[in-house]
Amino acid sequence: MKEIVNPDSASNIELNENKIHFQNEYQYNTYICSIPMDFASVPVHWHDEFEMIVIKKGRGYVTLNFQRYKVSSGDIVIVLPGMLHSIEGKQNSTMEYENILFSKHFLAFGADDVTQQKFIDPFFNGDIQIRHYLTPGHALYKEISNIIDLLDEKSDERDYAYQLFIKGGLIQIVYLLITHPPKVNETAQSDKHEEKLKSIIRYISTHYYEDISIEEIAEFCHYSPSHFMKFFKIHTGMSFISYVNDFRVTEARAMLTSTNDSILEISQKCGFSNLSNFNRMFKRKYGITPRQVRS
Repeated sequence: MKEIVNPDSASNIELNENKIHFQNEYQYNTYICSIPMDFASVPVHWHDEFEMIVIKKGRGYVTLNFQRYKVSSGDIVIVLPGMLHSIEGKQNSTMEYENILFSKHFLAFGADDVTQQKFIDPFFNGDIQIRHYLTPGHALYKEISNIIDLLDEKSDERDYAYQLFIKGGLIQIVYLLITHPPKVNETAQSDKHEEKLKSIIRYISTHYYEDISIEEIAEFCHYSPSHFMKFFKIHTGMSFISYVNDFRVTEARAMLTSTNDSILEISQKCGFSNLSNFNRMFKRKYGITPRQVRS
């Protein structure tokens, strides 16, 4: 049976690229998420794994390296390791999607293998141009969609050697993507802006429990406060303060399910100086209170 998990738990997808995405040595995982039932949105983040976002129901938006795609049921978004991306639903509607993640090491053939050198490494490094957004109208869509359906079936069945079948299916997807390149670079954006935003997110992930002022983070970026606020809003769709608070709440939920610390202690460890403010922001994001998480 396909695993349906809360992506905010410490063992699954989070906003920090250093989080653990797999629960064992089998570096492949798939789960279902719903916006806004599970959470309001997934803020800008990146990680070292390959990801496919498959829209199952509803409509919303997926931003990939600063390019915003309007997605709907059936669409597939391909996220290479290290690519900045975020997910949000359409206002006043719900969106359900499947996350498929696997480590690049899952498809490794060995350093001396010609397929590793010529195709696998360049693919995961982003050196080969591929289509990142597939809709039912694309020539590639039917083949890749059919493979994903078969991968889901095998993940549910988990019969003998199913891991081998899944690995073969993923290699087929890589083959289709690299042999059908786009006519234009769909994700061409400023590398400078991408690295700048990544450095900001790294800073947040290591200082979120502190009182980070706009002046402090702007100085870190060598921007004026006004330029920083504009830059961050344009590239994340959120104000800096909103992003930091969202990150803090996400970390707090992980602590609520993985530690015995009191709610007050957790709120303070996550940078909230006011418990009522923490409770209000937590309920706004998850629809329940911190106390209800533990009940």
